[in-house]
Amino acid sequence: MTDVPFVIINKVKCNETTDGAGADDLQIKIDGVLVFGGPRGTAIDSGQEKIVNQSRAFDTIAKVSLWEWDSGSGDDHIGSFFVSASQVDDGERAFNLIGDGSDYDVFYQVEEAFNP
Repeated sequence: MTDVPFVIINKVKCNETTDGAGADDLQIKIDGVLVFGGPRGTAIDSGQEKIVNQSRAFDTIAKVSLWEWDSGSGDDHIGSFFVSASQVDDGERAFNLIGDGSDYDVFYQVEEAFNP
């Protein structure tokens, strides 16, 4: 029996969309697995927040990545950050990602789940 850490992405706030007019089509991936935004992203504009409420278990370190889905070209990588099992029970944290002309705050926490 072990305790398994998992990261919960609570919400995301768009401070500025990527270069170009209109909303971003945001996707969030944890360790390369799409957890928010669906195959074509979820529209989010400057000043908006979106409740994500998605989680994923991991071993020691997990990579959280934000992408802007593009229909006519390759998707734009906004940025990534890593969470660690050492952050278990530290409460909600915020990480600011700036990339591809955009600026996002990602609110997350790391918890521990019992795994029989």
